[in-house]
Amino acid sequence: MSETIHRRSLLKAAAGAAATGWLWQGGGHARAAESADETVSAGTGATGSRPVGTGPLDTLVLGDGASERAHGLTSTLSDVVTGGLDQAARVLNAPETPGFWGGTLAATMACSPKGATYVTVKLWGSEGGADLGRLQLFAEGKQVGHYHLGAVDPLDIASDDPRSPGRFFFHTLPLPTDLTKGKKSIALEVRAMGRIAGYAATAEAYYKNVEGPSRTIYRLYTHHEPHFDPADDDLTGTLPTATTRPSPGSEIVDTINARVLARAASEASRTSPQLDLWYLDFLARASTMPSTAAYRNIAVPPQIARSLDGVYWRYLADSTVMTGSSQQWMGLGRAGLVLLALGDALEPLLDEPVLGSPYGLSNPGFEFGMTGWKSATWSGSGTASRDTSVYRTGHASAKVTIPVSGTVGYSTSAKLPVDQGTYTYGAWIKTDGVGTSGACLDVLFHDANGTLVGTDNKVHAAAGTHDWEHVTATLVTPATATQVTLGVRLSGAGTAWFDDLTMTAPSGSAYAPVVRRAAWAKMLLDSREYWRQNFPQYTNQAIICAIGLCLADRGLSRLGSDAAWGEKKARDYVYQSVGLVPWLGPEKADGTPTKPLGGSYHQVTKKGISKELGYAGSYGELQEWLSLVYDAVTGIGGVEDGTLRDHLVKMAKARMVFRHPALDRDGYRAMRLETVVGWRDSEYPGKVAYDEDTKWDGHALKMAALVKDPDLTSYARQSVADGQAFQSLKDSHGMTVSARTNLNLLSTADDYAYISGATGSGARLPMTPGSPDFVFSDEENGLVAVKHGEEILYASLYWRARWGVNRLARVHHIGAGGVERSATVWQDVRFVADGRTFTEPDWVNWEFTVDDLDIPDGGFAPPGDALHQAFAGQVLPLAEAPADVPERAAGVESPYAGRASFYRCVYGPYLIAMNTTVDRVHTFTTKGFGASTNLVTGARVSENAQLRLRPGTTVVLRRR
Repeated sequence: MSETIHRRSLLKAAAGAAATGWLWQGGGHARAAESADETVSAGTGATGSRPVGTGPLDTLVLGDGASERAHGLTSTLSDVVTGGLDQAARVLNAPETPGFWGGTLAATMACSPKGATYVTVKLWGSEGGADLGRLQLFAEGKQVGHYHLGAVDPLDIASDDPRSPGRFFFHTLPLPTDLTKGKKSIALEVRAMGRIAGYAATAEAYYKNVEGPSRTIYRLYTHHEPHFDPADDDLTGTLPTATTRPSPGSEIVDTINARVLARAASEASRTSPQLDLWYLDFLARASTMPSTAAYRNIAVPPQIARSLDGVYWRYLADSTVMTGSSQQWMGLGRAGLVLLALGDALEPLLDEPVLGSPYGLSNPGFEFGMTGWKSATWSGSGTASRDTSVYRTGHASAKVTIPVSGTVGYSTSAKLPVDQGTYTYGAWIKTDGVGTSGACLDVLFHDANGTLVGTDNKVHAAAGTHDWEHVTATLVTPATATQVTLGVRLSGAGTAWFDDLTMTAPSGSAYAPVVRRAAWAKMLLDSREYWRQNFPQYTNQAIICAIGLCLADRGLSRLGSDAAWGEKKARDYVYQSVGLVPWLGPEKADGTPTKPLGGSYHQVTKKGISKELGYAGSYGELQEWLSLVYDAVTGIGGVEDGTLRDHLVKMAKARMVFRHPALDRDGYRAMRLETVVGWRDSEYPGKVAYDEDTKWDGHALKMAALVKDPDLTSYARQSVADGQAFQSLKDSHGMTVSARTNLNLLSTADDYAYISGATGSGARLPMTPGSPDFVFSDEENGLVAVKHGEEILYASLYWRARWGVNRLARVHHIGAGGVERSATVWQDVRFVADGRTFTEPDWVNWEFTVDDLDIPDGGFAPPGDALHQAFAGQVLPLAEAPADVPERAAGVESPYAGRASFYRCVYGPYLIAMNTTVDRVHTFTTKGFGASTNLVTGARVSENAQLRLRPGTTVVLRRR
């Protein structure tokens, strides 16, 4: 097959994916010299010295007496069991007194005196449940790696879903070479430990007690090569036959819809403020949906206004509402979205005083029940009530009916402060059969003690029956008066309605009421100004923040504020956050960007993958926020932006490579999100995910239904066909019921209706069995995904290198028979050194610091005796950052310090060579790897070839 034809077949691999730029385009040779400034750093393992099939240095068969004796095994709190495929194994049990540490296994095993030694554990993939806890490796009494997001992770982290049902899986960790240098054996130990709560604020909450027996441990191996290949008689299991999930079915959509419709009715009819912005967003959206009781409901605008008033007062009392609430980095921007969603319906209420304002009339249109008013009968008898069938504006008025005689009405429930000067008081009055001097507005003044000053100041409406009439009284505040009450009264038989009262203070009054337009603008402006000066770096945070900035500014525009930037500038922050333009970081108060990562750092790679600092699995799943970006900018009250929409679709499609075939928790066919090679992931396997996974703010069908891209629609339809969309929706429905989850599910019925009726492009997820082979590479993230027949390889070559170049790569390999391997391995790198180094500290929990949290460097120390890190003292060289990047001290996290210019990683039958530069050619050799095939071009490569790699390209070779 010619190279041209092969490339054409690659472009068909995922129906339209090539348009997004994610399929690697190889071929051609550039002429350029390698930089003389680059440092070559060989990984400490044998990264290509012999073919796949190399056996272990040593094998410890747990539960086998002879093997255990030969290795001097000692154990505590451990039982021998018969496990998967009737194989002997051990479990580690919980301590008698509840605690974080459980049973232990200790043995002496062979190691390599030169180069690398790896330790691999064999585990049964059908076991699931976070209560299985974790397994931690120790060598020579020192802990190997870190508990949370370290470059070398625990030996096992159990999660709710089984990792590899029906089969064994293997996880591999490297040992520090200083620990094995010159030795032929090494003391290893495995300890059971409890779960970890990654976001806990205290050590007590962070470390969970062991809850029961650990995951069953079958074998430990030591080996020299990064890839572990078990012996022929070492059982691995058989990939179960995948079948379609039969239930739940589409009835879950009806169940969800019933819940959100009930909540919409409840929110529309509530008479107290709703201070949760998620629910205000929920109600505002529900008011535009014909299926809900909130649709065009005249009660919704006043309820939204009442609630935004409450949010305003809450913010004034506690500014952390803007910085530390469940809105995360959006601040109060969601309030802007609510204003946009309600549109003109809120306009009549914007220039009224905020409910609870100490000055001015509260609830002058009786929109908020009878808040601010009290009824009174001065003589005779009659009824005073709120009427929602007659009103001048809004949806209510005050109604007074007197059958025969009497004086009945309402007065303000509190005395309102007044200045000296001339005020104008007004009311709109409608009458039916009212006598002369019957319906009136009455103004009464009081001194500081509440004593009446003077007498009534009444202004009457015309007698008889008439429509709305405006009556006003212009009055000078008496010299001894400091307060005023307003009343609306009817004297004599008939009916009168009162609405839209006003109280206009003289210019310069110290008692001007807080008006909604100004109050809401203040909180939106404060939010915008704070967050533009605290624009976060991680992509997911930057996107959420940019949405808040954009919505806050659009809300300011909706309120007519002179402080509003306008569409172009507000949208620029969104463009920065999604990588359409460089991210310039937090701004100074005068608007000058600080550029902490220079002037050319993009939050998203050219291939469409977010940077957090490298590839992130769950945290890189941004579809829910991309949906809100689309919604915020081009959706609710927005304008079309084809450039932004196409880019958001590109980002969503780039993630589709990172779904691999698997079985769900019940053994049915599924596609799972790749998390094993994720920088910010600590749960394996990843969630079931097709177009979009189950999130607080997103569900399986949401983005596809919103943007209506043909490929995304087809991926969503694939999840429906596999029965997984309904399970995902059920999982979403099963989350804690909250404003956030109800908002997420509000559109479910409409989303499902669209996906069910749409045809899409017919594309299937790229890693779906039977789909064409391909190679995906993202040089900016050091990331590779390969499909070769039914074999899948993911590799993160730039792997958790926060401080400096650590020479480590992370791989996840799913063999043709379904056997899974995951490993952290040494590799060869080249980089331009900046002359500094960082020495790994003696930390065992985190490998990083968190400046904005009250948590010690390296995280909380674990319970029990002090532990020491096996990698402590490892010296990491720092790579050179671009010239315009301000220097960060060694030991401060940086997206540049650990990024190499060139990576050469060998894992089993694969050799990956990646050039991450934009201006230099790198050469590499296949010597020691063997004859191979270039999986991009199909070309055959000899066993001693010298290859040139153009800037920004990757080659993946597979040994023949």
